[in-house]
Amino acid sequence: MRSLDFLRAFFTKEARSLFAGRALWVLLLILSALTGYSFVQAVNLFSQASQTALQFPELARGMTPLDGVIVPTFGALYLVVTLLFPFVAIRLIGDETQSGGLKLLLQSRYTLAQMVSVKIAALGLGWLLTLVPVLSAMGIWLWLGGHVYLPELLTLLMGYTLYAFTIAAIAFFASAITESNSTAAIITLAFTLGSWVLDFAASGQGWMRVLSALSLTAPLRAYERGLFSLPQTLQVLLAALGLLALCVIWLHPGTPPASKLGRSAGLLVSIGILLALTSTLRLYSDVSEDRRNSFSPADERALRQMTEPLTITINLSPQDSRLKDLERSVLPVLRRTVPHLTIVYAETSDVNLFGGTANDQYGLIIYEYAGRRDESRSTSTGEILPILYQLSQQSVTPDPLPEYPGYPLVTNPQAAGFWFYGALPVLFGILWWRTQFISKQKGTQTK
Repeated sequence: MRSLDFLRAFFTKEARSLFAGRALWVLLLILSALTGYSFVQAVNLFSQASQTALQFPELARGMTPLDGVIVPTFGALYLVVTLLFPFVAIRLIGDETQSGGLKLLLQSRYTLAQMVSVKIAALGLGWLLTLVPVLSAMGIWLWLGGHVYLPELLTLLMGYTLYAFTIAAIAFFASAITESNSTAAIITLAFTLGSWVLDFAASGQGWMRVLSALSLTAPLRAYERGLFSLPQTLQVLLAALGLLALCVIWLHPGTPPASKLGRSAGLLVSIGILLALTSTLRLYSDVSEDRRNSFSPADERALRQMTEPLTITINLSPQDSRLKDLERSVLPVLRRTVPHLTIVYAETSDVNLFGGTANDQYGLIIYEYAGRRDESRSTSTGEILPILYQLSQQSVTPDPLPEYPGYPLVTNPQAAGFWFYGALPVLFGILWWRTQFISKQKGTQTK
């Protein structure tokens, strides 16, 4: 019982410290303005496109609120979490290590792991407050008459929560291995901005393409498309928990550096093994309303029956728009459904003056399965799937599926500016003043 009382008191102290500081409230004020700008601009563009779609019903199916409004609005949250959220997290660890408060806490009978867990829980309260601007934007979108598909929104929220958790874990670890908050901030930003560099590496070949999978934002892109991937979710969670465990190892001032290095090496090996095991899982769920991440059920059943190794050789440069189309629409679904798939990116570095290559096979996609071979230059699903069925000697009858109707909407979002630029900042300002007032009262009573 005493243990719970201590942890409860410690949690209250950490939450009060978080809300009494300036970093979180400055973040919220900036986020309110950025979210308002992103939301208003996204709705304006969506409305302009909807005017044409309402006249031509076949264009209405392309009007998806997830792409047109929701993801652009969450883009403000992504920017703030990447660049500003680390400063909020760093204070929870850095202030105590610099003030000497950590040494006092270590004299209690509670472990560093428990203390770090409490700090993460307190930071979770700040994260819930950070979600207020984007969630209020979704409420305004519904009030304007817009459409929100709940599974898409919940998946997106989960993806951003995991992303923020990872950023917080990086910030905690950086604070544990440095002696100042400014140095920890530089290290954390090096991680996050380096992730952007890895995103650019995705357009390269060979090892550059492999390295791009380490980007922090790579799993987030899947959530933004309405795809839940259990392997990716577990891998992100393991990476974040591993960083928190490294924080616990390096945070103790009395542990010799050699011991910290040895324990860190053992932890990294264990995390690596777990990451390798999770990569063998094949559990995915397409939660998008328009099923953009899936083929028809009949097609996916046929692809899962291709038990022999399938090799696809692609003769396209990373900058070619056709390869980008493949990577966006066809190849991800094949990776999830075909049991034994190998994709080979042929070397296409010799680009001529007109953007092609000297290789006569440039643009050719070669399919090999069970000793049979076929080739095509098309990147269309309607032409690729028949080739695969011919190679596997299958006949597929499509299942009847309802067409995605689309949700065009012409509306004026300008009134939302009063909330994001006026009422919401005032609300955060009042809460900021209130927490400062309570903090001063507590300080006076303690004296």
